[in-house]
Amino acid sequence: MFEDKETCCFMHLIYRFLHDERYYFLHVKEHEKINPNKILLGYYDNAYVYIIPSVLIGAIDNLTFQAGIKKLNTQKIFKQIVITNLIKVHKISNGEVRYRPEKRIGKTKYRYITFYKERLLDFVSEEVFR
Repeated sequence: MFEDKETCCFMHLIYRFLHDERYYFLHVKEHEKINPNKILLGYYDNAYVYIIPSVLIGAIDNLTFQAGIKKLNTQKIFKQIVITNLIKVHKISNGEVRYRPEKRIGKTKYRYITFYKERLLDFVSEEVFR
């Protein structure tokens, strides 16, 4: 789907993390049901999947380091993902694009990588978000 190898690699790693039993997602209404034995990758609702950037990028950096591969250029990757309309972005007043819009989940407001759920499901199976 992507011509850029780094973006393909990034999306493949997201697919792997979504199917890895060590990582999990919570519905936004169940944000308090933290599992201390797994790594929370993010949240979801009917329209979006909110991935915690520090967890995702940290896990990707760890894997690429272990494999001896140079760090992925996330800015370039996000630009490619925006072109394919997989993530929700916000334009700020000076015309720049924010790849991590804010979202309030529970009592906290945080910046998430916000994927359109329906489009992300083209890469993963739906049982991940149950």
